[in-house]
Amino acid sequence: MLARSANLCRTAYSARIQRCPWTVGARPTVLALTQQPRSLYSSSPKDPAKPASEAKKTLVLPPSYADTVRRLLRRFLPQYQSLAIGKVVYEACSTYPDFKEFWVDDCQLPETFQTWFSTTSLYVWMAMVRIRADPNAKYYNQGLVDCFFRDAEKKIRASGIKSSRIVNDTLKDLVSSFKGTVMSLDEGFARSDAVLAAAIWRNLVPADGNILQTEQVVWYVRRQIQRLDQCAIDDLIAGGFVFEKIEL
Repeated sequence: MLARSANLCRTAYSARIQRCPWTVGARPTVLALTQQPRSLYSSSPKDPAKPASEAKKTLVLPPSYADTVRRLLRRFLPQYQSLAIGKVVYEACSTYPDFKEFWVDDCQLPETFQTWFSTTSLYVWMAMVRIRADPNAKYYNQGLVDCFFRDAEKKIRASGIKSSRIVNDTLKDLVSSFKGTVMSLDEGFARSDAVLAAAIWRNLVPADGNILQTEQVVWYVRRQIQRLDQCAIDDLIAGGFVFEKIEL
């Protein structure tokens, strides 16, 4: 009985082997086993190897996504750059070479904090006039003004005032004074030299009265604004502008 079952199994195995396409005779060959379809070994066939040039591809955003990113950068980047740009522009406004030689010696203005603040306001205003032509003017000018008042606060504290309340009250008064100076200088610049000279006189000469070369100052202001207008905005915010010395 067992011998008969064994014979039936051998017969069935031989018939199955003969039906396989990779067999030669009764036994499969090694070459046929290696050439059989890949689907017999794997249910998810692998793609053929890609060339090395296609293996390393950079990620490229679709045009619509790239335009969106550029719009966001143009909108928000100036806000983050405003303080750094304001610091660069303020350095040109605060290092003018005429404070001691012209404003103190020639115009006989007292060498005080108020004189420094008034004369520096004039240079800051000239830079603001040029920056207003840029689409991002409100960010750049705000950064410039912030640096101006940070420097003013340092000078106030360096003079010996330690009370934060007194410092804050003084800064509030200076902010109001600066706004008035900017408005009066804008009006004089837009109207005539006489109105501009009056604005310079009111904002730079103290109450006790001093000599001020208003004609030279008006000519100097218009000359510097003309030079600023000829300076590219990228050069200005990169620190590529220097104010000239006032010559009598």
